[in-house]
Amino acid sequence: MSYKFDSMIKILNMINRKKIVTRARLAEELEKTVRSADRYIATLRSAGFPIIINEQGSYAFEEGYSLAKLDFSKEEMLALGLAKGLATKFGPMTGKALESVERKMTTCSFALPPHIKFSGQDMPPEIEENFRKLNYAIANLNLCEMDYSTAYRDGEKTHRIVEPYFLFYQEGVWYLRAFCRLKKDLRLFALDRMENLQNLDKSFLPKSDVKADELTDAFVDGDPVDAVLRFDKSCKPYLERYKNRKQKVLSDGRIEMKFRTNGTKGLKLWLYRFLPCVEVVSPKDLKEDIRKELKAAAGKI
Repeated sequence: MSYKFDSMIKILNMINRKKIVTRARLAEELEKTVRSADRYIATLRSAGFPIIINEQGSYAFEEGYSLAKLDFSKEEMLALGLAKGLATKFGPMTGKALESVERKMTTCSFALPPHIKFSGQDMPPEIEENFRKLNYAIANLNLCEMDYSTAYRDGEKTHRIVEPYFLFYQEGVWYLRAFCRLKKDLRLFALDRMENLQNLDKSFLPKSDVKADELTDAFVDGDPVDAVLRFDKSCKPYLERYKNRKQKVLSDGRIEMKFRTNGTKGLKLWLYRFLPCVEVVSPKDLKEDIRKELKAAAGKI
């Protein structure tokens, strides 16, 4: 049994050194028959070693695989575990791809320790497909076309051709930052509102002024508005994450925030989490809209 084990280790080392390892060569090196060498290869494959036959007729590992495993610190393993937990939410293909990376990189598992719970809604198949198409389009500077239902105007559907730039995730939703040729401006698009998404066989010249640090608001497809908000000082710890929005501390201790965003629908929903600790200075129509909704809600309580 020990001799068989030593023989299989020898086979693995020969393949790992990327030598020409044919069936006849194995039999010669192991001083065994070709049939015995075949059995060793079959045993190694069943154990999970990704052994293939390359174009030269030699046994080889799948591309990217090596017996040289990496040593990770506890902090690095934790980071990889979190990444694995997130990857599984992108759909089965992404999860399997990371498992393949895990197998190639280390003998340890990327599993999170039991004291850390990672949860979240799985990415639906249709969104996963949109995500993959857009990821490809961004990487290859391809134009995309789609039918898009807006989050306002009763879900009005329009045909769009866009230049895709960034994908980002916020508050349970995936968004695309793209230049819309219909609106002739940058827009945010929710992936779950896209239908019939296709990558076109046409390229675009990327605009140099589209920056990732502009991805501050997941407020979709509205006309640009300038917002001025004033928060009670108790909100300060929660506002620190929005460093790219202009903020200043007023004489009474409140925090004034100024920024431009797309429409008021998403902004209004965001503001509700801060009630009653926020004052809307502008836009005025948003202030009136919130007042009417709160009055109607109070009548139902």
